[in-house]
Amino acid sequence: MTATYDSLLTGETAPGLFSWRGRTDRDLGGAAAEAGWLALPLDTRHVMSVDAFWDEVVTSWSLPEWFGRNLDALFDTLAELASRPTVVLWEGLVQLADVDPIHTSAVVDVFRDAVGQAPALAVIVRDDLGVSGFDGLL
Repeated sequence: MTATYDSLLTGETAPGLFSWRGRTDRDLGGAAAEAGWLALPLDTRHVMSVDAFWDEVVTSWSLPEWFGRNLDALFDTLAELASRPTVVLWEGLVQLADVDPIHTSAVVDVFRDAVGQAPALAVIVRDDLGVSGFDGLL
């Protein structure tokens, strides 16, 4: 399926787990906020350990220090945050997979499960393919 980011934000495309294939300079967070969505950035390009991954989640999403720092807590947090339209904008999946492929696969599974349970949750995995002239999600 190919859809545009704007169609996701307007409700024409159902939320899900997508790979970004649009311009790398597009402000996806700003567009989401303008459309009334909560945008949760997740930048794991610099993460070098599982602990650093959880630090990034806590910091980026302004979670309390008592956040569980495990996959169950991530799922629960996503479900809670997605009580309103929410999009996770993840940069660095490939880099994280280079550091810890098993943990990265488990995180992707949690995102996939959370998207399946929360009808207002989308996850966009940004990559740097930089396909110009196409504002697309795959």
